[in-house]
Parts: sequence; C-alpha cells; structure tokens
Amino acid sequence: MPPELALVESRTLRASLNHRVEALDKVKTLIMLPDGTYVTTRMVASYFEVPESTIKNLTQRHRTELEANGFRILKGVDMSGFVGRNMSPTQVSGRGVAIYDRRAVLNVAMLLRDSTVARRVRSHLLDVEEQVVHKAADVPQPRAYRPSPGARLGPGPHWDEYEKTSSNPELEAWRRVIDGDVVDDPSGGEDTEDGLPPDWPESVDRRLDAMGRVTGAMSHKLDGVGQDVRRMRKDVNALRSDIHRANHRR
Repeated sequence: MPPELALVESRTLRASLNHRVEALDKVKTLIMLPDGTYVTTRMVASYFEVPESTIKNLTQRHRTELEANGFRILKGVDMSGFVGRNMSPTQVSGRGVAIYDRRAVLNVAMLLRDSTVARRVRSHLLDVEEQVVHKAADVPQPRAYRPSPGARLGPGPHWDEYEKTSSNPELEAWRRVIDGDVVDDPSGGEDTEDGLPPDWPESVDRRLDAMGRVTGAMSHKLDGVGQDVRRMRKDVNALRSDIHRANHRR
C-alpha cells in the first residue's frame, strides 16, 4: 500500500495533519469565493479534477468528520446572505448551498482516493511531516543535572547553567559544590565562619545589590503600565457604550 493511502485509512492520522492547509496551494492553486474563505462543491470538484458527484458522495459518507473541519450547508437567511455576497442566485438550488473552508478541502484531499491531485496533496503532507520529525531529532539536548534536595532551580536541565559552566572549568567546579555533588571548596581553601570560601569575591554582593535596584525599578514601571492599561479599558468600554446608545437611537 502506498504510504499516502495511510491517510485515507486512518482518521487519527488525518486529524493530526488537518491544520496544514498550506499543502493545498503547494500542489495546486485553490480558487476561493470572493470572501476568500469558502469554496462550493463544484469548486472542490474542479480543484481535484473529479466529477461533482464524486465530491457529493464522499461528503455524504464522511459528513460528521467534514463538519468538524469546516464543512457547512447553508439554508434560509444564512444562505441568502452568503449567496448575495459571493454567488449568483442562479447557481443555487432551493435545498441549500454546501460550502467548504480550506481545512475541509484538505480533509477531502485526505479521503479522496481516485484523484491525482489528492494523492499529491497527501504525499506532500507526509513529506513535510517527515522533515519536521527528522529536524526535531537533530536538535541537541542540554545536559540534565542531578539537583540535590531543595535545590534552588528544581529538577530538570537548566540552559543557563549548561551554557556557562560547560565552557568554564572554574564555574563548573562551583556548580558542583552548589548542587551538592561535592563538598570540597573548589578553590582549595578553607571555609570561613559564614561558610563561604575566603576568596569569595566582594563583587558578588555589589552585583546582587544592583540587581535588586534594577528589579525594583522594573516593578515600578510595570505597575505604571498596569494602571495605563486599566484606564484604556475604561475608555474603550465607555466608547462601546456610546456607540451602542447611538445605534439604539437609530
């Protein structure tokens, strides 16, 4: 069985790919109605180069699945408004008009056996999916550290530690002490009374203090932004109320 027929047989596989509507125009340009969103049964048949009756029969067999992906039959007022914007009344019967969006057309492509265009769409879908899978497999994964109980960053890999310590042996040694992998001072000296190595850089305290001031300033700015957003919301709500009252008077 050709690989592309797996889509015809598996609804689960179709559901996993029904968002890739760009595949339609990659294979053949899909002509849309003036609204740019929908096509009719006749237009779907023209795209797949099959009789219109073939599309109608397929839609009847798989109507539930197609409706979940954008297929609709318009009647009454909905049909009149849609036809007035997109079609000539002579193109529509009194029983309603069937319309498909791009997702529904892609669904038809994954169901339609006897169409060269549909087969090309299915093959394109599987090729793109295979490329995505292989690309994801080639992405290097960070080294996962084993944190000690109560570690400050919690379990799991940490990109910042990985990037910094993997290229600097001295930082790697400190990282091992902090995470509890070793208990010895990597600098080789003895700990002071407060538990820190004697050559602990004073710049750390200055950097922490500076970081605290920056964080406080950012918090103040964000608070001001929040107040501005709340005022904007009030203005928008007031404008909506004015528009609603004006429309009501008309």
